[in-house]
Amino acid sequence: MAERPRAPRLSLPLHVVSECAQLLESSLPREACALLIGTRTDEEHRVEELSPIVNIAERDDAFQLDPVAWRLAEREASAAGLEVLGVWHSHPRTSAAPSSQDRVAAQEGWSHAISSGTSPGEIRSFHCEAGRLVEQRVRTRPQLRSARL
Repeated sequence: MAERPRAPRLSLPLHVVSECAQLLESSLPREACALLIGTRTDEEHRVEELSPIVNIAERDDAFQLDPVAWRLAEREASAAGLEVLGVWHSHPRTSAAPSSQDRVAAQEGWSHAISSGTSPGEIRSFHCEAGRLVEQRVRTRPQLRSARL
């Protein structure tokens, strides 16, 4: 029997959860998207900041990260000793479960967090490993906002 991949926990500061809710609301009816910036271990993806990225998808029910903004966010994170841990995006009209498009576009090793307009405040996340999305435990934590990004 094949062993099921063990996904690292996704740890989010409360200010990031709040920013996700604000981005979802301000981007309606389109999907919003952002990069999750922080540090990683095998056990945890510890998000410190959210880096909003322009959604350049043509359709309202899809997202595509602007590649220039993506690269800039990666450089800024690296300069601060952090890295891109994954992506957050919204599903304004559907549940916080990966769509078929999300599954195809999933980046290996990344956390893929999703907020739903039908369940405001809920964030679910899925870790991509060996081409599969495995749901992660999501933990929120209080934290003062850093001045980094």
